[in-house]
Amino acid sequence: MILGKWKATTEVKVVSALLLGLGLAYVAMAGILMFAPYSTARTFLLPVTSVVLGGLVVAGLVLKMSSARFAGFGVSFLFALLHALSMLAAELFWVKIFSGVLFAGYIYTAVLLNSMPVKRHLSGATNDA
Repeated sequence: MILGKWKATTEVKVVSALLLGLGLAYVAMAGILMFAPYSTARTFLLPVTSVVLGGLVVAGLVLKMSSARFAGFGVSFLFALLHALSMLAAELFWVKIFSGVLFAGYIYTAVLLNSMPVKRHLSGATNDA
């Protein structure tokens, strides 16, 4: 499906882009951390999980499943908490900044999931007169 032809409000498209983009940014951060000494492939476990769970929520939003909104809340708050704790525990300053930005992105995603355009999109209501 071409994103330009997907008939959804801007808020729904932004939520979809955030859920996938934040996960991919987390994978990129894990890729940079792979250059650290004693790092293993387990470094990618949580970042790949965030991409998979975000992708499942986006698929639910595209298919207009009402449960996708609640799953999105769960994913958003889970990874926001993860990044808040990572921001507090990290030793490298750039990891703290990166985790802070990802934390803010996940909280913004949760706020957008609670907006009326997303609720209308999932309920199937249209604004066509």
